This record gives sequence, C-alpha cells and structure tokens, in this order.
Amino acid sequence: MFQPLLILCVTFTLPSIYLASTSTSGSLELDEFTFDKVVNKFETVVVKFDVAYPYGDQHDAFLTVAKETKDNDNLLFAEVGVKDYGEKDNEALAARFGATKDNFPVVKLFIKGEKDPITYDGPKTLTSDLLRQFIRDNSNVYLSLPGCIKELDELATKFMSSDKENRKNVLQETKKYLEEIVSKDNKHSINGKTYLTIMEKILEKGDDFIQTETARVNKLLDGKVSKEKKQILNFKVNILQSFKHALNEIKKEEL
Repeated sequence: MFQPLLILCVTFTLPSIYLASTSTSGSLELDEFTFDKVVNKFETVVVKFDVAYPYGDQHDAFLTVAKETKDNDNLLFAEVGVKDYGEKDNEALAARFGATKDNFPVVKLFIKGEKDPITYDGPKTLTSDLLRQFIRDNSNVYLSLPGCIKELDELATKFMSSDKENRKNVLQETKKYLEEIVSKDNKHSINGKTYLTIMEKILEKGDDFIQTETARVNKLLDGKVSKEKKQILNFKVNILQSFKHALNEIKKEEL
C-alpha cells in the first residue's frame, strides 16, 4: 500500500526574509535581482553602494545606525556590494545611481512615492551622527541625535509651528515638562534647559537665531575646547538641528 506523500509549501514574506537577513548587522544585502523588489516595499530605504567587502569607520558608522533602527518597520537599511572584477557583480546597478568605485561609499535615501533618491552630500567622512541627521532632514523618520530628548524635540516642532503668542504657551509647557524630568532624571537637565534657552532666544531674536547660533557654536568647536565642553557644544548643535528641522518642514508645507 502506498502512503500519500505530504508536500509542505513554505511561503516566505518579505519581512521574514528581511529579519533573517539582517539579524546581525541590521542591514540587508541587495543585488540587481532583488533591489527594486525590496526598495519599493518600504516607506524609507537607506542604501549604501560600496565595495563588495567593506570595512572601516564609515562602514561601521552605517551599521551602527542600521542596528539602532532595525525594529523600525518603515525604515530599511540596505547595502549593494560592487565588484570591479570577475563578473562585476552589481556594477551596472550602482552605475544606474551614479555610484562608482571612484566615489564609494555612496549613500542614497529612497522615499516611497518619490521618483529619484536623495544623495548624501555632506562631509566626506560619514559618521553615525551625520547619517542620522541626513535621514532626519530628508524623511519623516524620527531619529534621536546625541543630546536630544524625543519629548522635547516634539515640543520644539510644536514651538516652531506656532505663532508668537502660542509659542509663549509652548515655552510654559516646556518649563513644566523640564520640572518633571529634572526631578526624575537629572542627567537630562542640562540638555533640557538648552531647549528652553533656544526657545527664549527665538522669541527675542526671531527664527534667524537658529542659524546664527549654530554658526557660533560650530566656530567654538573648531577652536581648542576640553573634551567635556566639546560634548556639551555638540549636544547643543544637535538640539539646534531639531529646531532647524522643524522650521524646514514648515517651509516645505508652505510651498
């Protein structure tokens, strides 16, 4: 007597393949066959075109942010490894987006519904902070920068989107919030007060304060400062970026 043969068909969905492929690095490896299929499925995709076996500080910076955000279902980090020898794997795919061995690594941000990706064109040496800022400035993805506090970033956005009278109300709301977090978590008190000071200065001097203060702090960073002071100044630049990001979003909506 013949026994019936049971055949099991296992179907893998894109998220399950993604999770399996990114379990250690947080970044998915793509090639010319999978690129369009995967990129078109996510709201926001950060792609690094690089040599086939990348290493070094820039690659580490990319993976750092990839690991930090691997639980974000709307954001995907991916890599395209390019070979300029043998069968020249993915060379044509990279060239399609203007990436060659002469300008590797090339980082592109793909936003669902947008025809063309956005190219990272900041400082030549990519750092995790620069990458976070690039994503934050060009997408709806929230990524906290060092020194920033999510709830206060939200208040900064609310402040910048309000008229002068309502900004005063947001200022009071911020003061109340700071009283709560200082009593619970003193390590946030200095950075929290920075948000408050920036709001007060914007009320006094206008939105241009964001740009002039950022320039002033960056000039200080270019000089000789202690390691502790440098960290505080870097935190302030990041917090100023939260206000700048909110202002840029408002300007986009007005266009």
